[in-house]
This record gives sequence, C-alpha cells and structure tokens, in this order.
Amino acid sequence: MHFSEKFNLTKAAEDDWLDVSLAVDTNLAVDPFLMWEYKNDSFWGSAHDDLIDFFDMVFSLVRSAKGNLESQEWKQASDLLVFPEPAEFCLGVSEGSILGAGSNKKLQADMMAGLNAAFNAGLSKIVHMEAISLFQGGIGLDRIGDIVCNVLKGYFIRYTKDICIRHDIPTKRFLVKNATWTIKGAHWLNEYHELPANLFEYFRGGKLRSKELPVLLVPEKFLRNIPVATPNDHWSWTWSNMGEDLRRDFNFNIASRVDRKTKSRMAQQHPESVVLYLRELEGEPKDPYPVGDDPKLLVQVNEHGKSAVKELSSPAVPQTPNDFESFVDSVVGWYAHGIENQDSWYLLWDERRGRSEQAAQVLFRSVASNYCRIADVDLTGEANAGRGPVDFKFSKGWSARALIEVKLARSSKLWDGVLAQQPKYQLAEGVDYGVFLVLAYTDDEYTDELKRKLENAAEISSQKYGFRIKPALVDARRKKSASKERDSQAAQELHGSDE
Repeated sequence: MHFSEKFNLTKAAEDDWLDVSLAVDTNLAVDPFLMWEYKNDSFWGSAHDDLIDFFDMVFSLVRSAKGNLESQEWKQASDLLVFPEPAEFCLGVSEGSILGAGSNKKLQADMMAGLNAAFNAGLSKIVHMEAISLFQGGIGLDRIGDIVCNVLKGYFIRYTKDICIRHDIPTKRFLVKNATWTIKGAHWLNEYHELPANLFEYFRGGKLRSKELPVLLVPEKFLRNIPVATPNDHWSWTWSNMGEDLRRDFNFNIASRVDRKTKSRMAQQHPESVVLYLRELEGEPKDPYPVGDDPKLLVQVNEHGKSAVKELSSPAVPQTPNDFESFVDSVVGWYAHGIENQDSWYLLWDERRGRSEQAAQVLFRSVASNYCRIADVDLTGEANAGRGPVDFKFSKGWSARALIEVKLARSSKLWDGVLAQQPKYQLAEGVDYGVFLVLAYTDDEYTDELKRKLENAAEISSQKYGFRIKPALVDARRKKSASKERDSQAAQELHGSDE
C-alpha cells in the first residue's frame, strides 16, 4: 500500500513528494548533489549547508585527533558517524520490508578513514560530503541516502508536517531517533514529533509481527538510483583533465577495472583533483530519477509483485532443505508464470526493446520478496542487482540456502555466468543449490537450442564443481493481446461443423 492509498489522498500540483510504498522499500535514495541544486530555495536552501556543517563538525574533531584513534576527539567523531536505518522514509534496498540494517561499523570506519585522508591531504574544509566517498574509495548511494536522511531529518520532519496540515492527515506522537544534532557538545538528539503512522507487518521467527513507525516524506526532485559523484567518474574525469605527471603515477585503465584502493589512493595523493571534479559537477545539469516514467521499475513494481502473489496459491513455509529447494523453484516458477502467462512481460519492455538486466532483477525482487515475507524466508540482494557478487540469496537458517543469478539471453557474458560465475559465487557462499535464470526477449533467443545448451552448461558446472545448478529459461517476448489471439485449428473445427 502506498502512502496516498492509506490516507486516501490525491496529490495536487504543489505535492512534489514521493508516494512511497509503506511495506517495502522503494529502491531510491536522497542524493546530496541534487539538494545542492536548490541552494536558493526558500525552504531547502540551507539544507545542504547544514549537511556540510555537520561534516565540518566531524572533520574538526578528526583534525584535533591528529590520527590518534584512542583520543576523545576521534571517538566522538566516530560516534557521530553511526547512522541508524531511517526506516521512516521507506527508501533504500532492504528486501521485503522497510527494516534495513542502517550504517554498520565498516562504513563508520571507512568514513573516518576518508575524513582522516582528507585531513592528511591538506584539505581544510569539506565542501561536498561526496569528497569523503572519493577519498575512501566509494560509498553506495543507499548508504549516502541513509546519512543524508539522518543528518537532515529535521527538514524532512517539517516538510512532512506541512503536508499533513495541507491534507488534514491524522498523526501520532513518536520518539524520532536522530531527529537533529547540535554542534555544542557534538552529539545527536532524539525528539518527539507528531507524524503520520505506518503499521508495518512482517514475519520473523515464524511469527507475524507488527511495528508502528512514523512516516517521513521526501521530494521526488532529490531522489536518484545512482549517485551524481562516483569514484569511477572521478577517475575518468581525472584522466581527461589532469596532467601527464599524475597519469604517470597511476596505471589508468577503464574505470570499472580499477580497484577501490587505487581510486582512493589517487584521490588522497591528488586532493586537488577531488576539489576540481566536484566543482565542475556543480555546474552540470543533474536530473532526479524520473518517477513518472519509472524506467527501471523502482517505484510501482512492488505493487505489481503483490498482485502477482494474490493471484497464485500461498507458498508453503519450507521446513526441510528439500522443502526449501522446492520453495525456491516455485518462486522462480511464479516469476516465469507472471511473465509468460500474465502481464508481467509488459514491465520488461519499453517501446522498442526488452529492458536492461537490472529491470529483470528488480521485477524478480518484487515477486520473490512478497513470497518470502509470507513464508518467513530471508531474501537478500545487491543494492544494484547485477553489480555485486551475486544477485539474490534465499536463506532459512544455515542449512537451507540458495543463490539466484538473473541474466539476459542477449548478454555477452551469458556462458561465463553459468560456467564460471555461478559456481564461483556458490563456492564463496558455501551454498549447494543455485538457479541460473535467463530471460529471452526475441524469437532468435527463445529457442530449444538455447534451452539445451543452458541445460548442458549447468550440468557441466554442477559436475565440475560439485554443486547443483539448475537452469531456467523464461519467455519474455512481447505477447499479443488475448483479444487478438486466434486458434486456427479450433476455428476450422467450429466452422467446418456448420457446413
């Protein structure tokens, strides 16, 4: 259910907020560079300045610590960089719920290392928080979004309250964690606020549980699914714009082939490249995610997943490893059924061709997460599915686990995926069972020959590595409308009987 449905709202012209799902995270995040674009706005104008003031506060503590990890200043700075999952926003990448993990200790340590590197590089001020990510080697947009939502939560509280007043939305009193922060004493403050309520139900430990949370809304214009400033882009920009001496210091290659440590080392040794790169980005146009078009199926697809679940039988809760594998096979089957026999295929096509691999993965997540929530099965996936070590992992305890890799038949890495990547992932995770799921968009792709080769490749990998890999080929071709379907043989039998 979306926010507008729960409170029976119709958005007006002045309503620029994202209509979030209240049960499952919308896979978008607040990008601070988009907020910087509105520095002259009457309400949001000071938000980015406040974000930078926060990191200036932390940076000053890091400078005072001078690298002493046991100092009070270092510990105080570290405490400020613990960001709870801002579940109130219903944004991010948690699977099947809005209860994500939030900032962890590794991210805290990485950010401290980034700030310390900026200090050692001679920077006296953090102008954009993205600089921390560049000095550190990269922070995912979902984590950047968590940070921004925590640091600027006070702004989003006021924004949401204005919407509630305008639409007469009922509210309840909540204790909001990290509602604000103070430079005096350098610490977080919790506050009570009247906000709309979200009664969220979820399965845990085999039981249906519920939790009531406040809801905070965000303008669509601040949301993206990839960040404006990235280590890859900074690396490429430096290659194009910086001098020969710097290029001699580093073995510049295609950005995706350069590891994170090399990118961070380049930023640390040449801090001027970070400053100039971010300054140039300030003047470039930056577009938010097009929520209305939703080309990557990030906003409305969860509602489609719920509809698909309602139209099929409820999944049995797996009790044994064999039951668990049958459950995973059923999820794959339900996904394929929606594409092949219902209207899910439509979500995978734009006007001319089948959408990207990420769209196929997002649609799989939407179907699988709803079934997993009902069956009390954990589903985890990469923030940007397809870029990480594995697309999806199903688990119910340690003994019942499975990995799912989603590929397109047109992919140049299709056979590497089933012959090398899938078994490698299963070996790394210690998982015996996996499904290699392939979507075919054209007649040339959806063939008996491809199905046979996939089965052979899966059998070769299974025997070689000692794991069980099952292939699944899905017919994702455009479908004709049922009203245009014609069975010639049946028509002949009918009309022939009239003669």
